Amino acid sequence: MVHFSCDLCGKELLPESDRRYVVKMEVYAAAEPVALSDDDLDQDHLEMLGEYLRDLEASGSPDSELPPEYKQLRLDLCSECHKKFLRDPLNKEAAKFDFSEN
Repeated sequence: MVHFSCDLCGKELLPESDRRYVVKMEVYAAAEPVALSDDDLDQDHLEMLGEYLRDLEASGSPDSELPPEYKQLRLDLCSECHKKFLRDPLNKEAAKFDFSEN
């Protein structure tokens, strides 16, 4: 039997008594179309690609510190966390500070 728990609060979700909500997200880099110019068409792209591959081979690995261009996420939420997520999907409330007036 498959067991589910809420990915936000950790509560175990029982299929016979708890409602489970699934959130699916896709994160990807937005790409704006780039207009080609005559200069772009005149460049030797094979030579540029060859240089890039030689540099990559010399360094041993691509830029591993860059985040992936595309990522799919799936979250299981309990009823309470589902309500919180719908009210504030980016969790902006957590970033607000409430300073006392001294």
